[in-house]
Amino acid sequence: MKKKHPCPDCRRCLWCTDTRCSVCLREPKSCQRKLSQAEQIALYESINRAHQQQKTEVRMKKRALFLCTDNSCLSPMAAALVNFDLGDSLEAVAAGMTTQNLDGHARKVMAELGIDLDSQESNCLSHYEREPFDYVITLSTGAEENFPLYFGGVKRHTMNYTDPRRTEGSQEQIETEFRKTRDALRQQLGDFFRQQLAPQ
Repeated sequence: MKKKHPCPDCRRCLWCTDTRCSVCLREPKSCQRKLSQAEQIALYESINRAHQQQKTEVRMKKRALFLCTDNSCLSPMAAALVNFDLGDSLEAVAAGMTTQNLDGHARKVMAELGIDLDSQESNCLSHYEREPFDYVITLSTGAEENFPLYFGGVKRHTMNYTDPRRTEGSQEQIETEFRKTRDALRQQLGDFFRQQLAPQ
């Protein structure tokens, strides 16, 4: 008799039949296949129907999911900025293909704005499987290439940024690049969501 997997945190991979979680698998494992375009659309439509059914007459906050490859820099910064600036009307979370510790430079430049980046959870995309979102946004080329086109009931947006961790130079030069990325994220995301959330 086949034994049941003992770990309650394991979830099915979005793209193949592998079962994985951050506890059981210490190293990232490549997927065996990706969903076809038709399968992605079918999944999108089923989640979107569930999303519409969950809406009530009392309008709740809209939800945004930010995606980058390892969820240690771009996506946590984006989610934290949106929650800080637009938290009254929008709830933002972040995820990655894998999870790593938050980057120390990202922590520092966000703290300069009074934002504690440690308050952002570090999760894999599978953590949010079947959860509805109003916006799903990839923030890097790697994320755009590897994440599904449809997730959480919506078609994802793309806003590509250069990863500031690739910067070479002195500590001051690296931190300057992190500040530029932080400010660019804040400006573009602020403009985008204020337009999206404006009364029609």
